This record gives sequence, structure tokens and C-alpha cells, in this order.
Amino acid sequence: MVKYLKYFLLIGILSGEADVFAQDPVFSQFYSSPLNVNPALAGNGSADWRFVANRRSQWIADGLDPLNTTSVSLDGKLFRQKDKETNYIGGGLLFLQDQGMAGAYKSNSFSFILSSHVSLDDNDNNGLSIGLGGTYSNTLIDYSQLSFASQLSSSGFNRSLPTSEPFLSTIKPYFAVFAGVTYTYGDENQSFDIGASGYRFMKTNKSALSDPTQIDPPRYNVHAGYQTYLSPRMVLNTNAIYVKESTANSYTLGLNLGHILEENDLQPTVLNTGLWYRANEAIIPYLGLSYRNFQVGLTYDINTSTGNSVYGSLKTYEFSLIIRSPQSSGHAIPCPWK
Repeated sequence: MVKYLKYFLLIGILSGEADVFAQDPVFSQFYSSPLNVNPALAGNGSADWRFVANRRSQWIADGLDPLNTTSVSLDGKLFRQKDKETNYIGGGLLFLQDQGMAGAYKSNSFSFILSSHVSLDDNDNNGLSIGLGGTYSNTLIDYSQLSFASQLSSSGFNRSLPTSEPFLSTIKPYFAVFAGVTYTYGDENQSFDIGASGYRFMKTNKSALSDPTQIDPPRYNVHAGYQTYLSPRMVLNTNAIYVKESTANSYTLGLNLGHILEENDLQPTVLNTGLWYRANEAIIPYLGLSYRNFQVGLTYDINTSTGNSVYGSLKTYEFSLIIRSPQSSGHAIPCPWK
């Protein structure tokens, strides 16, 4: 039955009737892709800069080309206030791509971000960050790699034959803006943050069938996180995110235990083991390792949806890599996403 799913996915791409293509990419390790969560997070954390890469492969099954999502970002602190270094201007660049149908479908976006963080008290325990950004997005469909019913002949599909689909067209690229705000509290033993962000405040058309009603709707995020020491060698990290996009909304929440294996002058070596839950979709175990300024993480989505047996048989993996600058300051609690 799985082999027929690729035809359903194709219809979803062209008509926009499949919710999965009407939504932005969803990362199980959303915490490891902060610029996709809130532009106010650009430059946050203890490092001067960080490079983040995520690779998500979903719908893996025999006879089906998976949908691959790649996110690559670079962000950091651009300028610090001379007499108060906890106040800074941050910035970041983000590239995001969805690729499916063996490369016949590609959706790309390029984003640039500026953020500002200010301390709200003399002890630098309370802080407020705001972020603004712009995105250029395009969607490419290579119709030469796709087969249509009108191209079926006695010898099989002949792609040199006309598609007999008069409404097929290219999808126009567009530019959109986004913004966010985050409040943070932190001391030597614990830290907390909560924020909200919005992406694509203006509804933009995105149709391969010249359909003016097919749009990319705005997306809104609300997120929060908490970190504390459970013991000198054990750290608790928790976070959650709520996402609303058109009529679709979901939440993901979970926790990570950071096992400190070794202390050093740069960054401690930490073994991370976590578990997250995405509402009505998946339970997501996480395994990661931080060594000096390098960090890797791996998740596997255990499907919990009972509405479709085909989706339940598909596999989803996600890998993350974070490289931080060797210099660090201002955040003593080890955390996989800061």
C-alpha cells in the first residue's frame, strides 16, 4: 500500500490539499534550530557564534522517496556594549530546504536576522531580546521528472508525451518578514526563557495550478525552556513549543538529562538523553553528545497516530550538528540548545 502513497504526495504538492505541504517544515529537534523558532534567539547562549545544521528524513519506506529537510544557520553576537557586555546586537543567516519526490520538488528559503538583547537589572539576571528578519522563498517543481496518467502507454510511462495538464505553472518566489521577542531569567543554578514569534505576517500565494486561493499562511510560535542542576554531574533541560499555522496547530514538549562526563576549560563533555512528545503524532527519543565546542544529536520519531496505518509504517530520523565558538561567557548551565 505504501507504494501508492507517492501519488498522493504528488497530488498534495500540485493542489495544496495535503496539509503536510501546506505547513512549514517541522523539526523534532526544533530546539537545535533556534532561528526557525524565534529570530530573537539569534546570538543567545554562551558562545560568541554558533553554526547549526539539521537534516530530517521522513516517510522512509520501500518504494517511496523520502522527504528530506535541511536547515543550515550561522548566528552570533555582532556587537557588545562596551561598559555592559551582556547587552549585545546579534545577527544570523538561515538556509532552509525541503526536497521530495527524488528531487522533483524543492522548496528553498534564505533568511537574514538581526536581534538585540538588553539586561533589565544590574545583576543581569533578567533580560529581554527582540528579533527581526526577512525571508526570500522559492519553490521549484521539475515536471520532467514526474509522470501523469496521460503519459501512460502500452510500454509504460513515456515522459516525452504531453501531460494534458493545462494549468501547471511555476510557483512565483516571494519575500516575507518575521519578528519575535523573548524574556530570559538566569542565575548560577537555573535559567528560564519564554518567547513568541510570527513568520509571514502577510498571506502569500503559493500554487502550481495558478490558484489564487492557495497560500502560504502566517505561522506563530510560542516557546519556553527551563534549565537547572539536579546534581553536580546532572543537568535537567526542558522545553516546549506551540505552533499555529492556519487551521493546523500542534505542540511539542519534553526534557533532556545532561550527564556531565568531564569538566574542562572550554566546554564540559556532556552525554544528553532526552524524550519529547509531539501531540497526536510521535514520541521522540533523543541521544546527543557535547564535546568541547562540538555537539551532535540524533532523534527517531515513534509514530503514535492511529488514524492512518500507512503513515504508521513510515520512518523518520533527524540529525543535528552544532559547532560553537571556543569562547563562552554568561551561561554556566550546559544546555543542548544554547
